[in-house]
Amino acid sequence: MRHSNGPDGPDEPDSPDAPNEPIVIQPAAAPLSRGATQRSTAKERSRRRLSMLRVAAFCAALATLGGVAAFVFLALPEHVETPLHSPSPAAQPAAVGRQQRTDETIPPYRALELAQARKRAEDGLKDFVDLQLTLEQELNAAAWGEHDLAAIKDRANAADTLFLETKYDAAIAEYAGAVADLQALLAKGNALFDAALAAGNAALEERDVGAASEAFERALAIRPDDPRAATGAARAAKLPEVVALLRESERAALRGDFDRVYELLTQARSLDPATPGLDARFAAIATTRAVERRKAKLSTGFAALERGDYDNALDAFAAVLRDYPEDAAALAGRQQAEQAEILAAIDSLRATALAQLQAEDWDGALASYDEALSIDPSLQFARDGRRLVQARVDLIEAMDRLIADPSLLSADREFQAALEVLRLAGDETDAGETFAARLATFEDVIERSATPVPLVLLSDNATEVVIHKVGAIGTFARREVPLRPGRYVIVGSRDGCRDVRKEILLTADMPPVDIRCVEHI
Repeated sequence: MRHSNGPDGPDEPDSPDAPNEPIVIQPAAAPLSRGATQRSTAKERSRRRLSMLRVAAFCAALATLGGVAAFVFLALPEHVETPLHSPSPAAQPAAVGRQQRTDETIPPYRALELAQARKRAEDGLKDFVDLQLTLEQELNAAAWGEHDLAAIKDRANAADTLFLETKYDAAIAEYAGAVADLQALLAKGNALFDAALAAGNAALEERDVGAASEAFERALAIRPDDPRAATGAARAAKLPEVVALLRESERAALRGDFDRVYELLTQARSLDPATPGLDARFAAIATTRAVERRKAKLSTGFAALERGDYDNALDAFAAVLRDYPEDAAALAGRQQAEQAEILAAIDSLRATALAQLQAEDWDGALASYDEALSIDPSLQFARDGRRLVQARVDLIEAMDRLIADPSLLSADREFQAALEVLRLAGDETDAGETFAARLATFEDVIERSATPVPLVLLSDNATEVVIHKVGAIGTFARREVPLRPGRYVIVGSRDGCRDVRKEILLTADMPPVDIRCVEHI
């Protein structure tokens, strides 16, 4: 042992006669609870007050621990010294009053151990308080684990008692046990909540209103502020109305009222967008509505096709093919409509052409046949009809030309051609009244042209006379030449005189024609 530095200089070694009395250190004890005698009262007070008291005790313990540590490491070496004389009799009772010196004298190292043990005990208390607050404030443990929580609090109070008795190791063990019990209770609460939440969601899937409501009530009893449980409870409250709407939609589907089905499903979605199977129902009804619209359009198209309304039929089939380009029924319907429309157009042109033939509208008939051939060049009726009409048109033009100018028949070539026209026109027995009348007129022209009439020519016996298309007549004073009525050119020539040329139209009662050269050159 050594003495502390005195005012007169360094410490001197102790006298052999001086008693070696150990230093007594009394650790400060901070009450962490109100003791076992107050445990029944603590159970009756509010949970929040108990939590706040434990937090306050924890803070006081920390302050005490800091003071002890500072004293042990800083102040103790400077101020504690071995007394030179035995304590006075008056002082001994005070020391004995505190504790027996052999039992209560705490060396510095032991004080440090106790301080560390106290610190560990306080840490255990902090963990306990944190878990207790979580259970009471977040998981509402009083609603589902009241007895378990009360037993754990009793265990914590026992740990408080051990702490006050400076039995820190025992207090640490008891605090640790209480913390483990709280952790187990917390795990139980979370498990109960998760199970209730899962049960509620499963009941929503099954549309079991009672089970869903009950499960979410259990979940909210454990975690009153949990948004998942609140959302589930709200969905469960709306479930009866949602179920009613879904059932009504099923009945509407059986009636084939798919627009009503869509309306009811939309109402259900507005109530609970998360309704199980709702998207699948919308997809199914959309498919069904599309199929029904397709069937309706096809029916419309074929009905229009049957009554010959090809434009509306084609429109209906085109509407189907816009949504279903490979639809076999619509493709077949469109093909039938197009073919029927073509056939109807051809039949219409055939009928129009026949009517035009009967009305002797030859130009119109030609146009109708040409239009039919533009649709299908292989149409035999149109080819034959066009050939017939064109032949009649050609005959009519030939007859009209000669009827208008019969004098053309004076030429043998024209006359022979007219005879052929007459023959061909005579074969057209069904050409109509107008054609027949024209043919009769033409026959008269031919007949008149075929009967020769006398052409009387007067001359001077010196002029050479030539009739074009007939030949030379020679010189004469008077000559009568039988010719077909018509247009002729007579030319007279004489040496030393200018030629004479006359064009005449020979008719049956035509007077004599004088032809002679009188103008000398």
